Amino acid sequence: MPHDRRAFLIYSGAALVALTEHWTHATPAQAVSLDTALDGGRLDEDLLNWLEHRTDELRAMSAHHQKVAALLIEAHRGAVHELLDNARYDQPTAIRLHSMAAQLGQSAGWNEFDNGHHGLAQAHWHTAMHAAYLAGDRDLGAGILADLAYQATRRAFPKEAVDILALARSHTHSPAARALLHVRTARALAVLGDKTGTHRVLTSATRELDHARPDTTPAWVSWMSPADLEADAGRCHLDLGQPATAAAAIDNGLDLLNGERDRTRAVFTVYRADAALAAHDIPQAAAHARTALDTARATKAARCLDLSTALLGQLKQHRHHPAVRELVEYAGA
Repeated sequence: MPHDRRAFLIYSGAALVALTEHWTHATPAQAVSLDTALDGGRLDEDLLNWLEHRTDELRAMSAHHQKVAALLIEAHRGAVHELLDNARYDQPTAIRLHSMAAQLGQSAGWNEFDNGHHGLAQAHWHTAMHAAYLAGDRDLGAGILADLAYQATRRAFPKEAVDILALARSHTHSPAARALLHVRTARALAVLGDKTGTHRVLTSATRELDHARPDTTPAWVSWMSPADLEADAGRCHLDLGQPATAAAAIDNGLDLLNGERDRTRAVFTVYRADAALAAHDIPQAAAHARTALDTARATKAARCLDLSTALLGQLKQHRHHPAVRELVEYAGA
C-alpha cells in the first residue's frame, strides 16, 4: 500500500472531522456535533441523518469519480467506526451505524478490487459482512457474499464461488438481488463447464429480474439491469465455447448499458473482443480491443486496464494481421 494511503487510513478523529466537513459540506453545527460524539458524547438524530445522507452520496460518487470517492469513503468509513467505538447511542442508532459501516466497507472493497488489491478488497468485505450481520441486514450481507464470490471466480476459484452464492441466496428475497446472485452463479458454472447448470441459472436470473421493482430493490444492487444480465450471459456463452451466441448477447448488453458506467463498459467491451477473437474475426477483435483500451484508460481502474492489456497480449499472436499491427502501434503510442 502506498505510504500516503497508509497515512490516510490512520488519521486521527479530528482530521477525519476536518476532511469530512471540507468535502461533504457539513454545517459548523454538524461538525461540532460530530466532534463531540467522537469524544464520547451522544450521537443525535440530526447528525445520524446527515451521516446516512453522505453515505448514499459517496456510494453514488464512486461510480463516476473513483479516485476521489475512494479517499472520501475511507474518511467517512473511519468516522463511522470511530463513532461506533466512542460515541454514546441507543440500539436503533447502533443498527444504523453498522448499516453505514457495511455499505461503506462494501464500496471500499470494490475500490480496492478495481485497483487490483485483492487482499485489501477481501479484508474490507469481511469487515463489511460483520457489520451487516450486526445491523441485521440479510440482503446487504448477501450482496457482500456475492462480491466475494465474484472475486473468487475471477481469481480462478469458481467452485468456491458457487458454494458462497448458494449460501447468499438463502439470505435474500429481493428479486434484483436474487437475479445478481443467479448471474454470478452462472458465471462460475460456465467456467466449470457446466452448460446445463449455466442455462438453468440464467433462466432463473431473467425471471427474477422481470419481477424486480424499485421498492423491493436494496440500494447495493440498484444498478442491476438487463444490460448486466445480457452481457454476463454472453460471457457465460463464451466460456462454454459458443462465440456467436456470446457476441449477440454482449452486443445487446452494451446497447442497453447506462452511458455513465464506464468501468462496466470497458469490461463488457473486452468480452466482446474475446468473442470476436474466439470466432477468428481478427479485424473485429482488434476494433473492440481498441475501444476497450481507450475506455479502460479513461477509467484508470486497474481491473479494466489489466483486462485490456491481457487482451492485447492475446492479439499479439496475430501480429501479422494489419489490424493488429495498427492496434499494437496505437497502444504503444
